[in-house]
Amino acid sequence: MMKKFIIFMILFLSINTLVNAVNSQKIYVAKIEGMIGRGTENQFEKAINTAEKDGIALIIMLDTNGGLANSMENIIKKIENAKVPVIIYVAPSGANAFSAGTFILMASDIAAMANATVIGACQPRLINPATGLPEKADEKEINAYAALIKSLALAHGRNATMAEKFVRNNTALNEKEALEANVIEYIANDVEELIKKINGTYINSNKIIIKNVKIEYIKWGIRDKFINYLSDPQIASLLLIIGLFGLIFGFMTPGFHLPETIGAICIILSLYGLSYIGINVTGILLISLAIIFFIIEALTPTFGFWTTAAIITLIFGIMLIPAGEAMHEMPLSWFTTFRIASLVIAIFLTIFFSYALAKAIKARKVKPKIGEGDLVGEKGIAITDIKRKGQVKVKGEIWQAEAEEEINKGEEIIVVGQNRLVLKVRRVESEGNK
Repeated sequence: MMKKFIIFMILFLSINTLVNAVNSQKIYVAKIEGMIGRGTENQFEKAINTAEKDGIALIIMLDTNGGLANSMENIIKKIENAKVPVIIYVAPSGANAFSAGTFILMASDIAAMANATVIGACQPRLINPATGLPEKADEKEINAYAALIKSLALAHGRNATMAEKFVRNNTALNEKEALEANVIEYIANDVEELIKKINGTYINSNKIIIKNVKIEYIKWGIRDKFINYLSDPQIASLLLIIGLFGLIFGFMTPGFHLPETIGAICIILSLYGLSYIGINVTGILLISLAIIFFIIEALTPTFGFWTTAAIITLIFGIMLIPAGEAMHEMPLSWFTTFRIASLVIAIFLTIFFSYALAKAIKARKVKPKIGEGDLVGEKGIAITDIKRKGQVKVKGEIWQAEAEEEINKGEEIIVVGQNRLVLKVRRVESEGNK
């Protein structure tokens, strides 16, 4: 009897567990932070694909100051075409969703914010080529971005007028102001509270019913973060500069292959990032001009004139390499760090490579010494048979040689005398017998 009872309980518990597993609902949660770039696109794609398999919704915990405009646009397309509701949740406390982040928030099916968070400030910017400083984009670009954010707000039932102010007036709102202005739907302290609040929400006439929910967190690999670094215009531009200088220095100092190897790797990595961002031809021309200036300085020292010109030209070249359109929604702080980094790298590279290249050119111009006795005691190799006369190679140079003994080609010799361009040599093996 006891045996049957135990079997019954085991079957009951197994069936109950199976039923609960079948009836449980999965909501996937992904944390995305930092600059919006190519890696962020991959993260959104992975998160949406994962949630579409067996999830009822996807929550993206977003914390960003902005990023690349083309990445932002591609992410918006992924959200709009997702087969599950995508909820953008600006969290945790202290997080922001500025610039590109606010556009992504407006594209979500449900927009939410944690306490002490801020959104907005979406006005597109560009770098002024004359000053290197960020400034407001022209009216054509502002109108285009204003129209985009308005259409996103209207499509999801939000306040289009306030959304437009994010772009035109650079307005920023905290969570309470955003809820009052109807640009978000909920304020929640954490994911669990948010899930409770979205239960019963209608999305495209479909009501979200949440019960027996299971929260699944999506993890990221190193690859996505690494790609984001490469697609940062600042990093991609600087890698290109380092790569170019590495190749130049390597070619000017043959025999030591490290500079050109590192240069080639840096150029390949930079081209990956720049192929996605886009390249401004003006930036490339300025960098080419800077390289010419620094070569002139190395060949004809002018007490720093060409070095100064190279530094100035290189700074603007670095800043103008990335296509301007890609940087419209980059964070304001990024422009400052980009300018400072460009200044430091330009000064360091120009001075270092000018000095190194000048030394390399000077070394190549030095002629071999041929004074009396300069090579006495040096060892070398016979490159011909020496029968009274022949040729030897000493310190990388070929010399006429004389010997009082026969020396076969390939044998090691030592210089025992020198008469202008003729060396007197003997076989190394015979040295100890003298």
